Amino acid sequence: MTKEVARIVFLDDSKDLRELMSVLLESTLGVRCMCFGSVMEFENHSHEVLRAKVAILDINLGPNAPGGLDAFNWLLDHGFSGKILFFTGHARANPEVVLAERKGVEILEKPIRADKLISFVTSALNEAA
Repeated sequence: MTKEVARIVFLDDSKDLRELMSVLLESTLGVRCMCFGSVMEFENHSHEVLRAKVAILDINLGPNAPGGLDAFNWLLDHGFSGKILFFTGHARANPEVVLAERKGVEILEKPIRADKLISFVTSALNEAA
């Protein structure tokens, strides 16, 4: 029996948020979601990550830790063909958010209503199909 390919990968340093996102996205959209707490963990699962259709990346993963921009660059360097979304709780003036905006990638702001999140992810899945 083969494992279903993750259609969504989610990178965030909050274990609780990773669990919530996984349950929400899987139960609502009926697709597998793999969650990671660090860029290193994300990269260590490259085979699964690069086969996903959507990558949701928290911009800031804590002090002195590689963040979503690092994961974004890694995805591009490794030929990721899916849709990338940034996720942040920081203000638009935050330097990392400013850099993320320059990448031309949709930025989802925390907190976000579940229906709005589902709408963004559904659109991303459709674009990546």
